[in-house]
Amino acid sequence: MMDLLVLCLQAATPIWLAALGGLIAQRSGVLHLGLEGLMLCGAFTVVAVTVRTGSLALALLIAIGVNLVVSVVFWLLISKLKANAIIVGLAISMTAAAATTFALVNIFGSQAAIHTDAALPRPLDLTNGPLAPLGKITVLTYVAVALTVAALLILTRTRWGLRLSVCGVDEFAARSAGVNVVLTRLVALCVAGVCCALAGTELALANVQSFSENMTQGRGYLAFIAVLLGGVSPAGVAAASVFFGLADGLGVRSQLGLHGVVPVQFIQMLPYLCTIGAMAAAAVINRRRGVAPPTNADDLT
Repeated sequence: MMDLLVLCLQAATPIWLAALGGLIAQRSGVLHLGLEGLMLCGAFTVVAVTVRTGSLALALLIAIGVNLVVSVVFWLLISKLKANAIIVGLAISMTAAAATTFALVNIFGSQAAIHTDAALPRPLDLTNGPLAPLGKITVLTYVAVALTVAALLILTRTRWGLRLSVCGVDEFAARSAGVNVVLTRLVALCVAGVCCALAGTELALANVQSFSENMTQGRGYLAFIAVLLGGVSPAGVAAASVFFGLADGLGVRSQLGLHGVVPVQFIQMLPYLCTIGAMAAAAVINRRRGVAPPTNADDLT
């Protein structure tokens, strides 16, 4: 049981961290479909830099810097050039997938996975006893918990958090109250970029200690769905992320236990089938509560 819990937390942490970034962006009024691309950029950068320098701290700082640059470009496109946020987000994700593959081939000379000796620290040094599996959890899982609590406090107890939420609910009212909506969204997107850099680092260095082509495999989109499924709240996002981690963990366990009995492709579909089921259930619940989905393009930018 403890092994399954740890497996679920390991699978949930990258989604969780990225979803927290998506939460902040969406609270500011931006639907962030670029989470997938930012995770890829973070994962590739942190592995590539650790391979060249051996410094995990430097690699993480550079990964955050890269994602901040991409986030600023995202902000310029949607705020200054008035581009559609959904289209720009998808473009960032597709460009990142192509760019990381291009960099993989041109820097390392192959599309094969690149490996590094760097690994994330694990705060609990447990080797024996029933709690020994908790020793496998990296520091970024605890960071995800801390960020969830911080986001909850900031969004509900601080003036900036309230201004951020107003920007997403009613941009005109926010401007009338003297809130700089454009600057607020820039800060929110930069926070999302940092969270995705952490998510990519967890994905690349927690267990596999490598980067391979398109290694996120849709986790950024699962993070975006976790934001919607969690009701755009920190606690809801955390719960939705753990739910997706549970589905992924059960898929891994089933793949090991049902090898040769059930085709592996069907087992790999489990997290995405759970996603569809969860979104359908949320839609039914929202309909009964009288919560209407967005009905025009302005609600989706």
